[in-house]
Amino acid sequence: MLSLFMVFLIFGSLLPLAHEMHVRLELKKERLVAFETLHEAARTIASTGRTEGQRSVNGIVYSWQADGHCVEYVNFKGKQEHLCVE
Repeated sequence: MLSLFMVFLIFGSLLPLAHEMHVRLELKKERLVAFETLHEAARTIASTGRTEGQRSVNGIVYSWQADGHCVEYVNFKGKQEHLCVE
């Protein structure tokens, strides 16, 4: 009976919690890469004068534009994200 309770505890509560934490971490990693892309874009704009570009990291394409200092990408869930620096 105790072993059944432990199995229920692990699969019923801990695994969904671990999955949710993994999803949140992945979204934060993607947001971090988007900010890094904005930093690289600023360096590219200063050195070459280009006003747009793309960067691919882990299969995700981050597109940046100098107008508005924005980056766009589709996250691992398939949702379009738009990040701008004010």
